[in-house]
Amino acid sequence: MKIWKIITSHRIITLIVLFLILTGFCIYYYDNFRNYQEHPGTGTIIASYPEGELVAVSGKVTETFPGGFILVDNYQGDPVAYRILSDVKISPGDRSQVLGVLGSNYQITATQMKLTEKWSYEFTLLRSFLAFLFLAFIFHYYWRFNFKDWEFTRRR
Repeated sequence: MKIWKIITSHRIITLIVLFLILTGFCIYYYDNFRNYQEHPGTGTIIASYPEGELVAVSGKVTETFPGGFILVDNYQGDPVAYRILSDVKISPGDRSQVLGVLGSNYQITATQMKLTEKWSYEFTLLRSFLAFLFLAFIFHYYWRFNFKDWEFTRRR
């Protein structure tokens, strides 16, 4: 019985160490993400407004107008609205990634765009949820959790 306590304590220590390493990697990535971007994003635009440079933004289309649309990006909980100039046919609710030249007053002249229509985005979410349910069912069918030893064991 004493050996199980030692093994369990080693597992807990290993889990804590791995969690701290993962947390460290996440913090490093968060702090240095902007430094390694090919094109400035919303964070850089807000911090130092690089007018005339090529920028990359993404978000949800809220409204359209002749010759463009309004794209809203959610940056750290605050909505940032961009006026995108493009002839691409787009509808409110679609999601878009835009690469373009930043002008004054958050206006971007698009050079490249990647568009995800609203129905396609929602279908992807539904498909992912159904795949998760299927995999959870398969996992539950073949495995069970042993609370005494804190491990997954194969069902017979």
